Amino acid sequence: MWSGPDPAQASATWRDTPAVAELVRRVAPRRVSVEEASGEIHRFLVAAPGDRNAVATQIFAGLFESLGAERSAIMRGIRRYGTRQAALTERIEKARHDRDALDRDSTDPKVRERRVELEAQMTWDTRIFEDRERLLPVICEQPVLIERRLFALSRALAEELN
Repeated sequence: MWSGPDPAQASATWRDTPAVAELVRRVAPRRVSVEEASGEIHRFLVAAPGDRNAVATQIFAGLFESLGAERSAIMRGIRRYGTRQAALTERIEKARHDRDALDRDSTDPKVRERRVELEAQMTWDTRIFEDRERLLPVICEQPVLIERRLFALSRALAEELN
């Protein structure tokens, strides 16, 4: 992904350079197109005084850290999402078990009312579960999109190296 100088030192110092920190803050968000971000990076490096390679490495370190943090947050969210789906599955199964334990042919109004409540709960919970399942591919694609963004921006930076 990064063929420039070792970013280890730059990862500790990129925030200490206000202009670099501001650039990273502007170009890291996904709402900024890769083309627009690459253009800003190019203009920044053309105007940058001193060692362009060192500045480009600081920018890379900032992008790597910023986008990595965003990716990690999304991954934690996906894990929470999975945990909630598992809990919802258990809730649906428990409601099904409880409903099936009730006498289907009972004339007791409380039993009939409880069966109706459990069926309504299962219907609602199943709908929520299925809606979330439909969103899962989109949610799981987000970390990949962040990785692709970092790769594209690192290539744009690499093209600027002397």
